[in-house]
Formats: sequence, C-alpha cells, structure tokens
Amino acid sequence: MAYIGNWPTTVGFNTTNFKTITDTRQTVSQSGRRIRVSTASSRFSATLKYPPMTLANWKPIQAVAVRSQGPLNSFDIQLPSVSDNSSGTTGITATVNGATSQGSASVVLATNKNSTTILKAGDVVRFASHNKVYMVTADATTDGAGAVTIGISPNLFEDVTDTSSVTVDDVPFRMTLERDVQEFKYATNGTVAYEIDVIEEL
Repeated sequence: MAYIGNWPTTVGFNTTNFKTITDTRQTVSQSGRRIRVSTASSRFSATLKYPPMTLANWKPIQAVAVRSQGPLNSFDIQLPSVSDNSSGTTGITATVNGATSQGSASVVLATNKNSTTILKAGDVVRFASHNKVYMVTADATTDGAGAVTIGISPNLFEDVTDTSSVTVDDVPFRMTLERDVQEFKYATNGTVAYEIDVIEEL
C-alpha cells in the first residue's frame, strides 16, 4: 500500500455523512450484567457525495479514485465542516508542549494566542508525528502565556514528540476508500455522479 497525496478539491462535496467507529466486545452474565471492553482505537469514516459534475471537473477525481485501488492506497482528505475549526479564532499556530505518551487523553499545547479560545468541543486536531485525527472533548482556552491542555478522544494512538506541530484548522484525515468496487454514474447529459465511502487509516 502507498500514500498517494491529497484528494482533489476542485469540486466540493454537497453531502457529508460523518461517522465514528468504536469496536466494543460485550458479554452478558447470567445475572444480566453487561461487561463491555473496547477492542480497538476509535476511528472515523464518512460517506461523501458529489453534485453532478462536468466531465472536465470529474476526470481528475476519477483518476485519483482509480489510483486508490479500492482500500489499498491512502490519501489525505478534508471533510466539509468536520475539518473546520469552529472557535472563530484565525491564524492559530500550535505545537506540543512536552512529549506525551501513547494512551494519554490530554496533550499540552503551546500556541501564539494568549487568553483565547482556540478550539471548541467537537473540533478535530492532527499531530505532525502521526496521521491519526482526534476529536477535542471540551472547549480549549489558552492562558496568558498561550499554553493550553486539550482533552482528546480517542486516547493517543501513538506518542507525540515535544515541539511537534499540531494542525487545528482545515484538518486532513488520512483515509482509504472503504470498498473494492467504485461506481461512476455517467449520465446522457454529459455529467457524472459519484459517492465515496472512506475510512480512516490507522
């Protein structure tokens, strides 16, 4: 498998169905008590639908879809609204302030914004040291020196290194196509309709 770059952005999606997947094993005792254990890190997936496109707009997208070879190869893709920072603060730069170990549910950041809300609950972030995307679990407001601790879900999939950069807006998801077969609907009026199911690569 290989990373093939960014998914084309010349035409935007008009529908996004965003999902989180958490594998949980459940056992029910004779008394009715349920025991629940997570068996894997949570990951994100989405169904993305394009509006009907002209052939000129469609062909570059078709080329990347074919290069993906179904779920074999991965790409970075921004999800409409989901990848956006909803805090209203622009021009944020952030780095990890202190190495943080795999399994942690929070990370300390150093930023260029003092006493400012830089992330809202439900926003997403991605650390430069690996490709997993995390959801912020509570509003994050920096102190007077620009430091802030963010809660994340799921817990860190890998260690993050000190001073590594953090993407807090226009966050790309490292995804693969979820299905082996891709269907391209060519209409007689010269337009093409396409819908993709993507799932996060861990």
